Amino acid sequence: MKWILGALKIFPLIIAAVNAVERLSSKKGTDKQDEAITLIGDLVPLIEASIGRDIVNEAEVQSAIRKVIDAVVALQNIVRDVVARHAAMAGR
Repeated sequence: MKWILGALKIFPLIIAAVNAVERLSSKKGTDKQDEAITLIGDLVPLIEASIGRDIVNEAEVQSAIRKVIDAVVALQNIVRDVVARHAAMAGR
């Protein structure tokens, strides 16, 4: 059960990494995702130490983190587009 708590602690790191890379990187696509993965990898040892397990370097976890990154970016894009549409409609 301890590993579940550790895994759940990764989600805020993923969101923070995505936001940081979105603001600071000029890269696109997989290169940008790789940059977020690197940032997450730099922060995760603290979580891994708390659960006593190396979770980020497992292939399945890497794949899942990439999918979460894709989902976070997709959600951010949708929210941005909805806000822009509402602003445009309010400006009419």
